[in-house]
Amino acid sequence: MEWNEEDIIDVYTRQDTIADGVIFNAGRIANREVDLTVNLIEYLDKYELAKAIVKGLEAVRHFKQPDMKEIVVNGKRVWVDDNGSVITLMLPEVY
Repeated sequence: MEWNEEDIIDVYTRQDTIADGVIFNAGRIANREVDLTVNLIEYLDKYELAKAIVKGLEAVRHFKQPDMKEIVVNGKRVWVDDNGSVITLMLPEVY
């Protein structure tokens, strides 16, 4: 199925998700914008979050194009989504 402009009902932007408190922008890390979902922040402690960010940045270094990958931090699954401009770390059930 192909989508046309007139098929779009609404657009929910990254800025909307930040304003609504769904994601938190962690800033530029290693020259990349990094976002964290709020439920990920609530799920991991601060050391696990730091480890997830480092592992996530390491994972996307090997992407040849925008992609998603699962990493594991202390036995906890975290998804890393690189859309080409922003890296988002989230719990798998959020996607």
